[in-house]
Amino acid sequence: MFNNCPLLALIETKKKTFIVKRICEDHDSQVAIDKTFSDAAEALKKDKTDVVFDGKYTPQSEDMEILVIQNYALPTVIKEALKNPQGLEVYSPVDGALPSIKALFVGEYACKDDQEQYTAAFQKFRNDQYITAARHHLFFTGDTFVKDSRVGITVGTAVDCVIEDGNLYFPSYHYAKQIFDLTDYYRVASSQDVQAFVDSDLITMESSTTFVDAADTWERRKIASINDSGILQNHTAKQIKSLAQKSGVSISVSDGHIVLPTDKKERHIVFGFLDEEVYKGAFSETVFQTNSKRKAR
Repeated sequence: MFNNCPLLALIETKKKTFIVKRICEDHDSQVAIDKTFSDAAEALKKDKTDVVFDGKYTPQSEDMEILVIQNYALPTVIKEALKNPQGLEVYSPVDGALPSIKALFVGEYACKDDQEQYTAAFQKFRNDQYITAARHHLFFTGDTFVKDSRVGITVGTAVDCVIEDGNLYFPSYHYAKQIFDLTDYYRVASSQDVQAFVDSDLITMESSTTFVDAADTWERRKIASINDSGILQNHTAKQIKSLAQKSGVSISVSDGHIVLPTDKKERHIVFGFLDEEVYKGAFSETVFQTNSKRKAR
């Protein structure tokens, strides 16, 4: 897939912007790394069923599925790097310290019939991939381990994301979001949305102001999904409480309002039920909460 492609590093600056630098390799290293990324990219997609990403579903490894964002807007800094990798500044340590790498990647650029095409594979860079002088690195030479104080990086054998035919493929949202900004591709409730939710005719909560400020990304995603579903508009608090009881979930109602728990764990169960991610096992009657969902048919 990748031939004669230099290894590139996506780097986060102190100003929280991103730049790309080229890692200067010898010929044998480049050939080996290109093959590693090619093999890993092909393995990432091989025999997988594409699932359009909406922020609600997480593939399980045994399911042989992969998430895809169609027509993904690849960041300009990466496009420019793939167009002219040899024109990039070379990545090198400064005073023995290495800049903050967000991801390693290799890729190709082509233009056919006035249509730009980018193909690339990305590996989320972990902190343990840095080789620094702060640690003692021992390498086996002859019959002895010798300390080497040089700084460097290690390159893994797997990739976390692949760009191909304008689409972004990834098995794990957790790692993909650490490389790319994916917030435009799923709904997250804003602070105004969260405030409107807790102020709605069907919801009440103690310390709602604190919750609006403290609501995490998971809760904001749930609120957005619940609002989009129309559940609160199409059911009364009494009806929702009755349905929850059938599922083994306890929901408190006061004066026609669902009382959101102040305890985060209990609140997550209520949110999960309202977003149809909590259910009772048909045989054990145990209450389960899923971490994702999509329609079975």
